[in-house]
Amino acid sequence: MSRNSKMLVVFLGFVLVLAMTGLAQKAQTDETIFCPVSGKTMKKSEAKASYEYKGKTYYFCCDNCKEAFLKDPEKYAQKKASEGQMPAHEENGTVVDTVCGMKVKKADAAATYEYKGKTYYFCMEGCLEKFKNNPEKYIKNAEEMVTCPVSGEKVKKSQAAGSYEYNGKTYYFCCPNCKEKFVKDPEKYVKKKGAGEVTPHGSCTACAVKKTQ
Repeated sequence: MSRNSKMLVVFLGFVLVLAMTGLAQKAQTDETIFCPVSGKTMKKSEAKASYEYKGKTYYFCCDNCKEAFLKDPEKYAQKKASEGQMPAHEENGTVVDTVCGMKVKKADAAATYEYKGKTYYFCMEGCLEKFKNNPEKYIKNAEEMVTCPVSGEKVKKSQAAGSYEYNGKTYYFCCPNCKEKFVKDPEKYVKKKGAGEVTPHGSCTACAVKKTQ
Protein backbone atom coordinates (compact mmCIF):
# COMPACT_ATOMS: atom_id res chain seq x y z
CA MET A 1 0.00 0.00 0.00
CA SER A 2 1.40 3.37 -1.02
CA ARG A 3 1.94 6.23 1.41
CA ASN A 4 -0.94 8.21 -0.12
CA SER A 5 -3.27 5.25 0.26
CA LYS A 6 -2.34 4.88 3.92
CA MET A 7 -2.96 8.58 4.55
CA LEU A 8 -6.35 8.29 2.82
CA VAL A 9 -7.33 5.34 5.03
CA VAL A 10 -6.27 7.24 8.16
CA PHE A 11 -8.21 10.31 7.04
CA LEU A 12 -11.37 8.31 6.29
CA GLY A 13 -11.07 6.61 9.66
CA PHE A 14 -10.81 10.01 11.37
CA VAL A 15 -13.88 11.27 9.50
CA LEU A 16 -15.81 8.14 10.51
CA VAL A 17 -14.92 8.65 14.18
CA LEU A 18 -16.10 12.27 14.02
CA ALA A 19 -19.34 11.23 12.35
CA MET A 20 -20.02 8.55 14.97
CA THR A 21 -19.27 11.01 17.78
CA GLY A 22 -21.68 13.54 16.26
CA LEU A 23 -24.43 10.95 15.96
CA ALA A 24 -23.90 9.86 19.57
CA GLN A 25 -24.11 13.46 20.78
CA LYS A 26 -27.27 14.07 18.74
CA ALA A 27 -28.89 10.93 20.13
CA GLN A 28 -28.03 12.04 23.65
CA THR A 29 -29.51 15.51 23.03
CA ASP A 30 -32.70 13.98 21.61
CA GLU A 31 -33.07 11.58 24.54
CA THR A 32 -36.52 11.76 26.11
CA ILE A 33 -36.42 12.72 29.79
CA PHE A 34 -38.92 13.89 32.38
CA CYS A 35 -39.08 16.72 34.87
CA PRO A 36 -39.01 15.14 38.38
CA VAL A 37 -41.24 17.91 39.73
CA SER A 38 -44.03 18.31 37.17
CA GLY A 39 -43.66 14.88 35.55
CA LYS A 40 -43.63 16.48 32.11
CA THR A 41 -41.75 14.52 29.42
CA MET A 42 -39.51 16.37 26.98
CA LYS A 43 -36.36 16.10 24.88
CA LYS A 44 -33.15 16.72 26.81
CA SER A 45 -32.43 19.63 24.45
CA GLU A 46 -35.75 21.21 25.49
CA ALA A 47 -34.97 21.25 29.23
CA LYS A 48 -34.95 24.76 30.70
CA ALA A 49 -32.63 23.87 33.58
CA SER A 50 -30.63 21.01 35.10
CA TYR A 51 -29.10 20.14 38.44
CA GLU A 52 -26.75 17.41 39.64
CA TYR A 53 -27.72 15.67 42.87
CA LYS A 54 -25.90 12.69 44.35
CA GLY A 55 -24.08 12.01 41.09
CA LYS A 56 -27.21 12.14 38.92
CA THR A 57 -28.30 14.98 36.65
CA TYR A 58 -31.94 16.02 36.79
CA TYR A 59 -33.60 18.08 34.08
CA PHE A 60 -36.50 20.51 34.51
CA CYS A 61 -39.24 21.89 32.27
CA CYS A 62 -38.91 25.36 33.84
CA ASP A 63 -36.85 27.28 36.40
CA ASN A 64 -39.64 27.09 38.96
CA CYS A 65 -39.51 23.30 38.96
CA LYS A 66 -35.76 23.46 39.56
CA GLU A 67 -36.37 25.86 42.42
CA ALA A 68 -38.91 23.46 43.96
CA PHE A 69 -36.43 20.58 43.56
CA LEU A 70 -33.65 22.49 45.30
CA LYS A 71 -35.88 23.12 48.31
CA ASP A 72 -36.54 19.42 48.85
CA PRO A 73 -34.47 17.14 46.55
CA GLU A 74 -35.37 13.92 48.33
CA LYS A 75 -39.06 14.53 47.69
CA TYR A 76 -38.48 14.35 43.94
CA ALA A 77 -35.21 12.42 43.46
CA GLN A 78 -36.86 9.00 43.61
CA LYS A 79 -39.82 9.98 41.46
CA LYS A 80 -40.37 7.78 38.43
CA ALA A 81 -41.37 9.01 34.99
CA SER A 82 -44.84 7.55 35.36
CA GLU A 83 -45.51 9.22 38.71
CA GLY A 84 -47.23 12.56 38.91
CA GLN A 85 -48.13 12.44 35.23
CA MET A 86 -51.63 12.67 33.89
CA PRO A 87 -53.12 13.70 30.58
CA ALA A 88 -52.69 17.45 30.10
CA HIS A 89 -56.45 17.95 29.74
CA GLU A 90 -57.18 15.89 32.86
CA GLU A 91 -56.59 16.83 36.49
CA ASN A 92 -57.99 14.83 39.41
CA GLY A 93 -60.80 13.47 37.24
CA THR A 94 -61.48 16.93 35.82
CA VAL A 95 -61.42 17.53 32.07
CA VAL A 96 -61.80 20.57 29.85
CA ASP A 97 -64.84 21.09 27.63
CA THR A 98 -63.17 21.45 24.22
CA VAL A 99 -65.79 23.91 23.02
CA CYS A 100 -66.15 26.48 25.82
CA GLY A 101 -63.01 25.80 27.87
CA MET A 102 -64.89 25.12 31.10
CA LYS A 103 -63.53 22.49 33.49
CA VAL A 104 -65.96 19.69 34.30
CA LYS A 105 -65.69 16.52 36.30
CA LYS A 106 -65.96 13.42 34.15
CA ALA A 107 -68.72 12.08 36.39
CA ASP A 108 -70.68 15.34 36.05
CA ALA A 109 -70.26 15.82 32.31
CA ALA A 110 -73.61 16.51 30.62
CA ALA A 111 -72.49 14.74 27.46
CA THR A 112 -69.62 12.76 25.97
CA TYR A 113 -68.60 12.03 22.40
CA GLU A 114 -65.97 9.76 20.89
CA TYR A 115 -64.06 11.13 17.93
CA LYS A 116 -61.11 9.40 16.25
CA GLY A 117 -60.70 7.05 19.19
CA LYS A 118 -60.71 9.76 21.85
CA THR A 119 -63.53 10.63 24.25
CA TYR A 120 -64.45 14.29 24.73
CA TYR A 121 -66.50 15.61 27.65
CA PHE A 122 -68.93 18.54 27.60
CA CYS A 123 -70.61 20.73 30.20
CA MET A 124 -73.89 20.80 28.25
CA GLU A 125 -75.59 19.36 25.18
CA GLY A 126 -75.14 22.67 23.35
CA CYS A 127 -71.35 22.32 23.46
CA LEU A 128 -71.62 18.74 22.21
CA GLU A 129 -73.72 19.85 19.22
CA LYS A 130 -71.20 22.57 18.33
CA PHE A 131 -68.40 20.02 18.52
CA LYS A 132 -70.26 17.54 16.31
CA ASN A 133 -70.80 20.22 13.65
CA ASN A 134 -67.08 21.01 13.38
CA PRO A 135 -64.86 18.84 15.60
CA GLU A 136 -61.60 19.76 13.84
CA LYS A 137 -62.19 23.44 14.58
CA TYR A 138 -62.34 22.89 18.32
CA ILE A 139 -59.54 20.35 18.40
CA LYS A 140 -57.34 22.86 16.57
CA ASN A 141 -58.27 25.56 19.09
CA ALA A 142 -57.20 23.23 21.89
CA GLU A 143 -53.77 23.04 20.26
CA GLU A 144 -53.27 26.81 20.38
CA MET A 145 -50.10 27.98 22.07
CA VAL A 146 -50.47 29.78 25.39
CA THR A 147 -47.88 31.56 27.52
CA CYS A 148 -47.32 30.64 31.14
CA PRO A 149 -47.51 33.97 33.02
CA VAL A 150 -44.91 32.81 35.55
CA SER A 151 -42.13 31.15 33.53
CA GLY A 152 -42.94 32.72 30.16
CA GLU A 153 -42.79 29.29 28.53
CA LYS A 154 -45.13 28.63 25.61
CA VAL A 155 -47.15 25.40 25.76
CA LYS A 156 -50.09 23.93 23.88
CA LYS A 157 -53.34 24.82 25.59
CA SER A 158 -54.26 21.14 25.65
CA GLN A 159 -50.95 20.31 27.37
CA ALA A 160 -51.08 23.01 30.03
CA ALA A 161 -50.41 21.63 33.53
CA GLY A 162 -53.26 23.73 34.91
CA SER A 163 -55.34 26.86 34.48
CA TYR A 164 -56.71 29.59 36.73
CA GLU A 165 -59.29 32.32 36.15
CA TYR A 166 -58.46 35.77 37.47
CA ASN A 167 -60.41 38.98 36.81
CA GLY A 168 -62.40 37.27 34.08
CA LYS A 169 -59.37 35.96 32.21
CA THR A 170 -58.03 32.41 32.18
CA TYR A 171 -54.29 31.83 32.56
CA TYR A 172 -52.54 28.57 31.67
CA PHE A 173 -49.39 27.14 33.25
CA CYS A 174 -46.47 24.99 32.17
CA CYS A 175 -46.26 23.20 35.54
CA PRO A 176 -48.14 22.96 38.88
CA ASN A 177 -45.50 25.06 40.66
CA CYS A 178 -46.09 27.99 38.33
CA LYS A 179 -49.81 27.80 39.00
CA GLU A 180 -49.17 27.74 42.75
CA LYS A 181 -46.99 30.86 42.53
CA PHE A 182 -49.57 32.66 40.41
CA VAL A 183 -52.44 31.89 42.79
CA LYS A 184 -50.43 33.31 45.71
CA ASP A 185 -49.75 36.62 43.98
CA PRO A 186 -51.63 37.08 40.66
CA GLU A 187 -50.89 40.79 40.29
CA LYS A 188 -47.17 40.05 40.20
CA TYR A 189 -47.60 38.12 36.96
CA VAL A 190 -50.68 39.39 35.09
CA LYS A 191 -48.83 42.44 33.75
CA LYS A 192 -45.96 40.41 32.32
CA LYS A 193 -45.65 40.61 28.53
CA GLY A 194 -47.56 37.81 26.83
CA ALA A 195 -49.15 36.54 30.04
CA GLY A 196 -52.31 34.60 29.21
CA GLU A 197 -52.18 35.73 25.60
CA VAL A 198 -54.74 33.09 24.57
CA THR A 199 -58.07 33.11 26.38
CA PRO A 200 -60.73 30.35 26.43
CA HIS A 201 -62.14 29.79 22.97
CA GLY A 202 -65.82 30.24 22.30
CA SER A 203 -68.47 31.41 24.70
CA CYS A 204 -71.23 29.66 26.53
CA THR A 205 -73.89 31.41 28.62
CA ALA A 206 -74.85 28.20 30.38
CA CYS A 207 -71.23 27.71 31.43
CA ALA A 208 -71.07 31.20 32.89
CA VAL A 209 -74.13 30.41 34.94
CA LYS A 210 -72.68 27.13 36.15
CA LYS A 211 -69.44 28.86 37.20
CA THR A 212 -71.34 31.17 39.53
CA GLN A 213 -73.25 28.37 41.18
